[in-house]
Amino acid sequence: MMGAVTRSPRVALVSVDPVWEDPSGDFTPFTYSVRKLEASLRADPSFDDVEVKVIDLRERDPEAFFEAIVDFRPTLVGASIYLWSIGPFRDLAARIKRWDPSVQVVVGGPQARPSVFALEPYRPLQRTVDAAVTGEGEGVFRDIVRAHQRDGWTSMPGLLVPHALGWRSTGPLERVDIEAFPTPYQLDIAPHGFTGYLETYRGCPIHCNFCQWGEQRADRVHSAEYLARHLEGLRRAEVPNIFCLDAAFNLSPRAFRNLAEAERQTGVLKDSLVHGHLYPTFLRDEHVELLTSFGRCQVAIGVQSFDAEVLHGLGRPFDLERFEHVCDVVREHWPIELELMLGLPGDNPASFRRTFEKAVEIADSVRVFWTLVLPDALLDRADPKHAIEFDPETWLIRSCKGWAPEDLRRELDHVKQVSLQHENAVVADHWAGFQVRRRAEQRPGPRSIDDDADRRVIAVDPELVEELRARVGAVGGWRLRTIRNRHDGLFFDLDSPDGRVTLEVVKAAEGQPRFEARDGLAYSHRGEVSRLEVERLRRVIAAVHPDALPLVQESA
Repeated sequence: MMGAVTRSPRVALVSVDPVWEDPSGDFTPFTYSVRKLEASLRADPSFDDVEVKVIDLRERDPEAFFEAIVDFRPTLVGASIYLWSIGPFRDLAARIKRWDPSVQVVVGGPQARPSVFALEPYRPLQRTVDAAVTGEGEGVFRDIVRAHQRDGWTSMPGLLVPHALGWRSTGPLERVDIEAFPTPYQLDIAPHGFTGYLETYRGCPIHCNFCQWGEQRADRVHSAEYLARHLEGLRRAEVPNIFCLDAAFNLSPRAFRNLAEAERQTGVLKDSLVHGHLYPTFLRDEHVELLTSFGRCQVAIGVQSFDAEVLHGLGRPFDLERFEHVCDVVREHWPIELELMLGLPGDNPASFRRTFEKAVEIADSVRVFWTLVLPDALLDRADPKHAIEFDPETWLIRSCKGWAPEDLRRELDHVKQVSLQHENAVVADHWAGFQVRRRAEQRPGPRSIDDDADRRVIAVDPELVEELRARVGAVGGWRLRTIRNRHDGLFFDLDSPDGRVTLEVVKAAEGQPRFEARDGLAYSHRGEVSRLEVERLRRVIAAVHPDALPLVQESA
């Protein structure tokens, strides 16, 4: 029960700022998520009587946070928990409840998941946390702030609440309108002179089992007007560099077009150092053109492994031929930074060593990370056959299919030894990186990714590719690697029980050889298809045809 005397609402937002091992010294990060929560409150006049304080420290000592909280005397504490902060905040929550049980404690962030709370080290949270937000926090946190001093506030939708048998969901939360909440840069409340952050869309359309993006869609994008206001805020904050929080620059065509328009209006990025990721399968010239207009751009490509079977088993599409072509073009514009994962389930030391050696051969810099077992990723979505064992305090994988503990240690030691033989080596406990070769500064070269004729062709949305991949996967033994839309046809690169098959789709013409015709489209294939698989190929065609039809008709 709440006390009879109600104090004025005071909200403490706490976070442990990440510390990045960065030999360049470019990065000065802070926890953007709590600043977004602060912005959502400060933008709403109904919270003018609520005092809000952000307590973000670069240390993991719960006592330091506790002292700051005692000094502020909040009525509500909201903690953003990540893999590096859930342990300290578990201990902080216990201190808060011993000090003043009336203070309401709410946690959110990527580690606020039932599968995490069920792990032995985090079961104490059931006794010290009043509620957990498992989804996006901007909207529901406003509701929590309004209601947290009234009885029964934990019944609102979108929460996990402690229960005698664990944690109970209060029901799903509606997806928020991401345009409804301003960014801290738009309100000029972000830390001045720190690394800036840029988000153009939410989620990720690629369903990799090892990745923690969670929502497997990227259909909510920020408008050009919203992004322009954000970019102007970044300029006012005098950020030394900008880190793109999107899964990749090029996984949402709509968001990318809006960013291009926002940059046309503001010109902020032409004077900025911008960091982010590229997904090579979907890279096109329009992406290269915008990124090369930035003052300086550092792009990383998360290859993880060059073993296509390993990646397929983890839900990640990979087209080696396309990757090599993209690398040939990208290296004319930027240094190629490749990121690999050590200890992926289904991989093995020999395969990893081949991947590492290939990366060193083609990249300008390489980073290797020990695989983590995270919620919304391997913790929740791994195949039981992968037999994953991990450390719940560090989240590092200990062993799994293909990897014994000694294999992981041996291969990481090898990576560290190679790193120390190169420039700009960073050797941390569980990852290492280095510069393979020094490159002169290069400006955009004459080569392009797309042929001139292909520039007029409609790009295939990555989200559509994933939808079609699921449909094709429902046809036993068949899987879709990638889709290529070109001026001379639409091509589906497939794997079948008989081997590699390319399905070609063009507008039907009289006398044209074809395997099947539908609604004015002609389907043909290259690659062996046995009599046993002919009917399954027809089912594949039926699965992709509704979306192939507009792509071919509009691109012709």
